[in-house]
Amino acid sequence: MSKIRLPYAPRGEMFALVKELSGGSRLIAVCEDNKTRMIRIGGRLKKKVWVRQGDLLIIKKWTVQEDSKGDLVYRYIKTQQEVLKRDGLLPENMDIKL
Repeated sequence: MSKIRLPYAPRGEMFALVKELSGGSRLIAVCEDNKTRMIRIGGRLKKKVWVRQGDLLIIKKWTVQEDSKGDLVYRYIKTQQEVLKRDGLLPENMDIKL
């Protein structure tokens, strides 16, 4: 069994669910604190991580506009999402469709 990366709260990381893609390496996501944030895909992940609507992510809040913006840290694949849901590690408001 391999380890699955989880958000590290002291660093400002949290779960988020992709709501819509905005283009220009940006997307809109609903976070575990029920706030909608504009998420930026950073340069080192831009060509490596392909994000679709409905994907489960780990995001990091910005320090300046923490209620409205964040950066992508990690994207879960479907099998990882199933394990998180089965083990009860997802927040109650994260309703992922598998």
